[in-house]
Amino acid sequence: MRPVIGFATIGQSPRTDVVPEIMKIIEGYEVLFVEAGALDDLSREEIEKNLRPESGDTVYVTRLRDGSEVKISKKKLIPLLEKKIWELDKKVDLIAILCSGEFPDFDTIKPVIYPDKILKGIASSIGYKSRIAIFIPAEEQVEYAYKKWGEYFENLIVIPISPYTSSLTDFEKIGERLKTEGINLAIMDCIGYTDAQRNIIKKTSGNIRVISTRRALARVLSELI
Repeated sequence: MRPVIGFATIGQSPRTDVVPEIMKIIEGYEVLFVEAGALDDLSREEIEKNLRPESGDTVYVTRLRDGSEVKISKKKLIPLLEKKIWELDKKVDLIAILCSGEFPDFDTIKPVIYPDKILKGIASSIGYKSRIAIFIPAEEQVEYAYKKWGEYFENLIVIPISPYTSSLTDFEKIGERLKTEGINLAIMDCIGYTDAQRNIIKKTSGNIRVISTRRALARVLSELI
């Protein structure tokens, strides 16, 4: 019987921008998948009214079904995401959260894969004293990112660039900046960053090492299935 992966996004499903790329990496394994989104049952108007970040809130960035970007409050999001994870828990063999943000451990029977923990595991295994670039999707997350990644690396540069509203030209300029500044390692700390965006960074920066959230998640899923 084929194993079933449950993909839980903090936005709306289906994540046609993410899941196909993940499934391509684990191609060859006979697996099925289902998707659920924390915001599936809400309109944009309801999201902007009820989940808007307030002063002091941690801001998360995600994608709606129509492809548009939305910024939401982490603390307001968690109960909605937890509900969808519980629903998936009844249907699937394992659950993958499609977000690299920090979350509590959800109370489930099935295994839950947290991309944030995957990235931190990779980071904690790398001894690296040179400057590293951290990509995040929003300016509001800069301070949060320095605190999050400062535990693992001493010399950080945090670069806010949206995977949803930025062009490949925008990423090309960032790659050229990394090359000029002599940065040789980057972490793309958002599930929204695409392979095309990653490849542009690698090409224009002189082929630096890039750790992609979605590719890291796909590798772990390959092992688990």
